[in-house]
Amino acid sequence: MGEIAALLARMCGKRVYMDTNVFIYFLEQSEGYYEIVAPIIEACEAGKFMGYTGDVAVAETMIQPYRQDNLSLVANFKAFFATENFLSIQSHDAAIFDFAAQLRAKRGMKLIDALHYATALKAGCSFFLSNDAGIKSDAIMEVIAINTLLKN
Repeated sequence: MGEIAALLARMCGKRVYMDTNVFIYFLEQSEGYYEIVAPIIEACEAGKFMGYTGDVAVAETMIQPYRQDNLSLVANFKAFFATENFLSIQSHDAAIFDFAAQLRAKRGMKLIDALHYATALKAGCSFFLSNDAGIKSDAIMEVIAINTLLKN
């Protein structure tokens, strides 16, 4: 847990984009991953950093509850994302889709990963939390892979 505390300290006061898998691990209390992402979500809720995500992350998170036809879970997930002063949920406009296509073409990212990354860049995020191997750090944004936090 020392590495998570160090990460939270580095993210303090910064803009942090959270990919879909962060929310799925938290909301579904995924074994092994929940313990990693819960302190991150709690720090975001406490205002220690500014949390960002995109409409597409919300939609991706909702797939399983809809697949299960679990309307109670759908309502709970929607309430989570609607929590005041928690997350800034970014829309994906034509310019973001165009930028995502450029990232897909130039960096070989999956389009969905490129869409998340483009959205994070537009929001001015310094950190990107994910578990998708296709998203890599660059000079603008540090990508934190959840799996690297599991190993420590």
